[in-house]
Amino acid sequence: MKKPRILLTYIESGMGHIMSMSAIAEGLKQKYADKFELIESYIMDDSGNKNTQAFEKFLCGCTKETNKHKGFGMGVFIFLEIMGKQHFMRFIHRTVFKKYTDATIEAMRSYNPDVIISTHYFITFAAIELKKRYMPNLTVITYNPDNNVHVWWDNRSDLMINNNDEACNEAIRKRNFDYSKVRKVFFTARQEVANANGTKEEYRLKYNIPQDKFTVMIADGAYASGKAQKVCKLLLKSNLPITIIFLAGKNKKAYNYFVNKAKNLKNKDITLIPLEFTKEAYEYYGASDIFITKAGPNAVLDSLFMGTPVLIDYYAHPIEKSTAHLFTHELKCGIEVYKLNKIPGKIKEMMENPSILKEYKKNIKKNVNKKNNSNNYQIRTSYSSLQIADIIYNEIFSKR
Repeated sequence: MKKPRILLTYIESGMGHIMSMSAIAEGLKQKYADKFELIESYIMDDSGNKNTQAFEKFLCGCTKETNKHKGFGMGVFIFLEIMGKQHFMRFIHRTVFKKYTDATIEAMRSYNPDVIISTHYFITFAAIELKKRYMPNLTVITYNPDNNVHVWWDNRSDLMINNNDEACNEAIRKRNFDYSKVRKVFFTARQEVANANGTKEEYRLKYNIPQDKFTVMIADGAYASGKAQKVCKLLLKSNLPITIIFLAGKNKKAYNYFVNKAKNLKNKDITLIPLEFTKEAYEYYGASDIFITKAGPNAVLDSLFMGTPVLIDYYAHPIEKSTAHLFTHELKCGIEVYKLNKIPGKIKEMMENPSILKEYKKNIKKNVNKKNNSNNYQIRTSYSSLQIADIIYNEIFSKR
């Protein structure tokens, strides 16, 4: 019997979808490498098709806009809820975005897969269309990296895997997913994050970060297009004796700006460390006392995996709003501060009252502990990746 061909699809719309797919791939390779033929593809780019490349660029542009303008992201979700939810989404992608959908379908079809794994709504939709038009025996499996199930997700997947109970309930009760096709696992992340066990002092030594200063890391997804730059400028004007690590990601303009700032700092009590995109961002989280960020699910989780509390200063749409609520209100692993001028005061308060961060860290250890797995919210990255691998294996071989 030939090995089932599994197509693992990577797509950039922010970096979270890529990181989640990487974790899934690691679980499959670790446990079932001999059972499957695994094909990893940056599906929108590898095809060489101008339409798929253009649509990925469009999706990245939309992500940047939602980070810059909160009304844009929230407005799109509200509009889709009003206009007919999933049926309207399908109509739009079969008409307005038809050439991009068709090109993506052909890119997938060229691999002749038995199974397609997706972490992005558009890839799921295109895979389902491929199944409907040309490959009726295709299995489409979706892992949802978000903390809710929003209106964009297509409910026709063979499996929909979520990372918390609330998302599963929303899928079934609000989005009309077949309950028998919904699964729950723990939160996922890359294997290197699961295996990162260095101390704060060790990471500071590794990256030449001052040992004796309160350290604040600031980021806003892959493009630093939310409040990150404003927060950094605000803290640079403060009189706080702190280290600021600014992660510019793929925003070259922001990176160059803060490199120049670092060279000409007037306040010698402040250390500024600008960074471009790095796969080792999680080690900088581990070196920090607090991580200031928008409520992107993967960035927040990576910081909590490293034991560092979060200060969420922005959410772009309902997905990120759910993330903020889960990790600050329910699990109490950090705080939300949406008024910019309040942030320096909160940092000062944390510096003067270590018990605040100590309580957050206590809740992280209790609720988001990658070494422990004793309740539904606790996380072990390697374990969750293997959970997904098991689900995929059982789904495929139950049909053979």
